[in-house]
Amino acid sequence: MPDNGISVTPETLRTSAAAADAIGHDLEKPIATAKADIEAAGAALKAWNVGPDMERVGHDWGMALDELRKRIGGDSESSAERLRRTADGHRYNEDVTAQSFRGR
Repeated sequence: MPDNGISVTPETLRTSAAAADAIGHDLEKPIATAKADIEAAGAALKAWNVGPDMERVGHDWGMALDELRKRIGGDSESSAERLRRTADGHRYNEDVTAQSFRGR
C-alpha cells in the first residue's frame, strides 16, 4: 500500500516562511495608505451623516487588515514564524534520529 503522507523539507518550510514575510511586508504600506485615505475621507465628510461611519469603517478595517498582515508575516506568532519553528523542529528530529543510529 503506498504511503499517501505529506513530505515537506525544512528548506521548503523556510522558503514558505520567507514568502509569507515578504507578503506581510508588501501589505504594510498599502494597508496604511488605505486606512489613512478612508479615515481622511471620513474626517472631510464629518458634517455629513456618512462621515463618522466612514471613519469607523476605516479604523475597524485598518485594524483588521493590520492584524491579518501580522498573522501572515512580521509578528512573533505569524504563519511565517510558525513555519520557521516547524522547520527547526523537523531538522532537530532528523538530527536526533540520525544520532540514535550512530554509535555512542
